[in-house]
Amino acid sequence: MRRFSIAMAVAALVLCLVPAGAQASGAGGRAQPQDGTIPPPVATGTLAIGGFPQDGRTVSAVDVTWRPPALPTGYRLLSFNVANVWEACATPHGPCVPGADTTATPFAAGCYVVGHADTGSYLRVIETATEVVQTEAVPFTFKVVHASQRATFGSKTVAAYPAGVAPSTRFVNGTPEPRTGSTSENFQVQAPHYATSDGVPDQEYQVDAGPWTPVPSTEVFPTGTLGLGTHSVRVRVSNAAGSRTISYSWQVVPLPAPVSCVSTSLHTCWFPPHLDSTGHPMRWDWQIGLTTPLERTGASAVDIYDIDGFLTTPAELDAIHSQWQAATLPHPKAICYLDLAWEDYRPDGSTFQYGGLFPGSALGNVYFGYPQERWVDFRQLAALTPMLDARMAMCAAKGFDSIEFDDIQPARSSGFNLTSGDIQNYLASTFNTAHRLGLTVLWKNNGTLSWWGRQYSDGAIVEECYVYHECFSSWVAGSTHGAITCTTLSGPTPCGWDDFTTDVTPQQPTGKWVGEAEYKQDRVVCDPGQPCRPHREFSTYCSIVYGRASGFAAVKFDVDLDGSLFYPCPNGT
Repeated sequence: MRRFSIAMAVAALVLCLVPAGAQASGAGGRAQPQDGTIPPPVATGTLAIGGFPQDGRTVSAVDVTWRPPALPTGYRLLSFNVANVWEACATPHGPCVPGADTTATPFAAGCYVVGHADTGSYLRVIETATEVVQTEAVPFTFKVVHASQRATFGSKTVAAYPAGVAPSTRFVNGTPEPRTGSTSENFQVQAPHYATSDGVPDQEYQVDAGPWTPVPSTEVFPTGTLGLGTHSVRVRVSNAAGSRTISYSWQVVPLPAPVSCVSTSLHTCWFPPHLDSTGHPMRWDWQIGLTTPLERTGASAVDIYDIDGFLTTPAELDAIHSQWQAATLPHPKAICYLDLAWEDYRPDGSTFQYGGLFPGSALGNVYFGYPQERWVDFRQLAALTPMLDARMAMCAAKGFDSIEFDDIQPARSSGFNLTSGDIQNYLASTFNTAHRLGLTVLWKNNGTLSWWGRQYSDGAIVEECYVYHECFSSWVAGSTHGAITCTTLSGPTPCGWDDFTTDVTPQQPTGKWVGEAEYKQDRVVCDPGQPCRPHREFSTYCSIVYGRASGFAAVKFDVDLDGSLFYPCPNGT
C-alpha cells in the first residue's frame, strides 16, 4: 500500500506484426488535448485495424504513429506512451463493451486476438497517446496530456470460428521466466476459440506427468508446489472437431542466498537499529509527499528520514547528513523511497519503444486508488532488471543510506496471478543487488512473508497495523494466507512485525528497526490529548505499539505524507 496519490494513468503500445495485405476501414478521430497550455502528442496517419476479424485470429492497430510535441521552454517530458483498448460493438457506432479477450497488459495491446464472444460484433480500437510533462521542479508539478484516435472495422462483423476446425487457446497475462527460483506458479489461458456448431470445448490442464484436470471457469490454474528441475504445463481443448494442445516448459532453480550489505568505496553500510542510544525505538519521519525535505528540530528531531528517491537532490542529502539536527545520532540518516510498481510521472516511466526502461508486457492493471501507477509482472525479472539496477544505483550515487521498496505484494487485481514464489524470486535478487551497492533495505507491508523477508532485509515499514490488528505475531497467529499459516514468534512463519524487532544480528544487536504509520484519515488513533474511547487514545496506541520491548517507531501521519501532521510516540512531539 502506498500513500503518494497523483492523478490518472495510461498504458503503452507494443508494436506487433501486421498480416501482409491487411485491409480495414477506419474511422480516425482528431487528437484532442486535455490541457490547453501544453501541446498534445502528435499523430502521423490515421488509425485503422489490420487483419481479418475472425474468432481466434490476430488483428492489429495500424497506420498511425505518435511522438511527443515540442514543449514550452522550461517544461520537461517525463514519460511518453501509447495505449490500446479493444471493444466489441453492436453497430459500427456503438454501443460497445470491452473485447472478449482483452488482457491485463494494455501497454502491449497493439495486437488483439479476437475472442469467441466477439463473434457478430464490430471491432473497435481506441489508441491513446499520453505525455507526462513536468511544469515545475519545486514543488514537483506535472500535467498529463492525452490525444487519441479510434477506428472501427466497419465493413463486416467478426466472423465465426471455422466449423470442423479443432478449438484453440493460448497462455495470457504472463508465464514464468525460463529459469526462476519460484516453486509455484499460476497460469491463465484464454477462453477457447471454437465453432459453436462443434460444441463448447472441454479444457484440461496437466502439470508435468500429473493427471489431466479441468481448467476452472476463471481460466486460471495453479501448479502446486514444485521441486527443483525442469517442469512443464500442457493445456488441451477438445470438442467434436478435435483437440489441440499448447505447452510451456521452464526450470526451477534455487533462490539466491541472502547477501548481507557490503560496504563500498562510496558507502559504508548503515544498519538501522531497533533501539536508539536511549533504549527506545529509533525516531523517524516519512515525507514522500514533499519535493523538498522538511527538517524536524528540537523535541521533534528524528534520526531517520524516509524521502523520495527521484526528487531528493544530492545537495539536500548532504545537508541532512552534515547539518541537520538528529534525535540521538550526530546527524540523521536517509531512506530512499522507490516504488516497485510503475509510475508514469517518473523519468524512467516510458516503455522500451519510447526510450524508457519498462517492458510494455510487464505493466498490468492500475493500482487501486492511484491511477498514475500500474502493477508490474514480477516474473519478468530479466526484462525489469535494467530499471531496478538504474534506480538503486541512483539512490547510491545520491548518498542515501537505505532503500524502502514499495508495492512488494502485488494484489490479486494486478492482472498477473502472481504467487508468493514469484514475489520471493523478484525480491531476493533485488534486495541482494541493493546490498552489493552498500545500501541496506527495508521490507514494506506484506506481513504474510515478513518471516522470509527478514532474511534479505534490514528493517521494515508497515502501515496501519494497529487499525487492522496485524502488528504482532501473536495477533495474527493461526490465520492462513494462501499456502502460509502464520505462527507465533517461536514458529517457522511469524507474520507480525516483531519478527524484525526481535531479530538480533551482529550488525543489529538490539534487533532490526521497524517504522509504523497510522493515518488521521482512518479515524482510529486520536490526536495526543484528544478525549476518545480508550482503545483509540493516542496514549493507548503508543503504549501497545511503541511501548513494549518489541515495539516500533510509531507515528500518526496525514495520508499525503507531506509533513503537515507529525505525532510520534510516545507523546506526539
